[in-house]
Order: sequence, then C-alpha cells, then structure tokens
Amino acid sequence: MIVHEEITMAPFFCTLLTLITLISPLRADHPPDFLSFATGAFDVYRPKHRAFEFDIEYKFHLKWLKPPNKYLQFRPLVGVMATAKGSFYGYLGINFDLLFFDHLLFAPGFAAGYYASGGGKNLGYPIEFRSGAELAWQFSDWHRLGIHFYHLSNASIGRRNPGEESLVIFYDIPLIKGFPFIRDN
Repeated sequence: MIVHEEITMAPFFCTLLTLITLISPLRADHPPDFLSFATGAFDVYRPKHRAFEFDIEYKFHLKWLKPPNKYLQFRPLVGVMATAKGSFYGYLGINFDLLFFDHLLFAPGFAAGYYASGGGKNLGYPIEFRSGAELAWQFSDWHRLGIHFYHLSNASIGRRNPGEESLVIFYDIPLIKGFPFIRDN
C-alpha cells in the first residue's frame, strides 16, 4: 500500500514542479556574461601550505539553453587560478545561479581541470575537481561582489589525495554593451 501511494504521488510532484516553473516570472533575455576576478587564501585551513590565490574566470551562458525563470541560471565557466607559491589550476565547470530577492545570489558549482603544484602544495594528481559555492550581492547594473568557498580534490584517483580548501572574495564585471561600466538601455 505504501509503494502504491508513492507511485501515485510522483505525477503530482511533477505537475507541481511544472506549474511553479510556468508561473514564475519569466525572463525573455539571458543575463550578461561575466568576467570575474578573485583573490584570497589557498589551503585556508592548513598554515603550512597557505598562500595568496588569484583567479580569473569567464562565466557565460549558452543561448540554446533557456533558463526556466529569472531565479535559476545555468552558467558554464572557464578559468585559471594561480597562487603566490607558483601553483596553477586551469578548469572548466558550471555554476547554478540561484537569485533571491532580485539581488542575493547563491551559486553552487563544480569544475574539473589540470593542476600543477609549482613550488606550492602537491595535491597528488594533475587532474583535480573543484566543488564549492558562491554567495554574492548582485547590484542593479549586474555587477556582483561576493565570497567563494571551494574544495579542490583529485577524488582519490591519485595515490595521494590531500585536497585543499580556498576562500576568496570575487568581483564579477558584466560583459554588456558599453563594457564594462555603461549599460546601453
């Protein structure tokens, strides 16, 4: 009997999710792409390997991937990270931008890429995966200021997997007509 009730509830939840998506205020256009600059602490929890970190990211959208509403955007990204100790990480990934109250942004994300330790921390394998979340304020002119916390790990595909956590502050510049400071209405 319980199994039967769970099966009959599935269409109800699918219908509810569809209605919420359709009723949500729709956005006819995509928000702009962003060029993001970040700086902060690499390996924030371990003083032995802690270093200054610098990041540059290009956060974009795919025109064929229509957002369900203005509160959820799928945002692919490509970026590079370097530390003051010579470590380097180049990556590709995706963020899921969730916008609350038209200004508060929460963006969990995932990326994969190539890591070279240089004179910094050896993470055990050149392929590393990044998982984390951004919390930011999106201004009326699309600029964003926030913090990003993420974990970098090789998911145990290497012999060693020490991992690391980074905490950075970032600033996103929207790439719109009149780049970067004048919005063309």
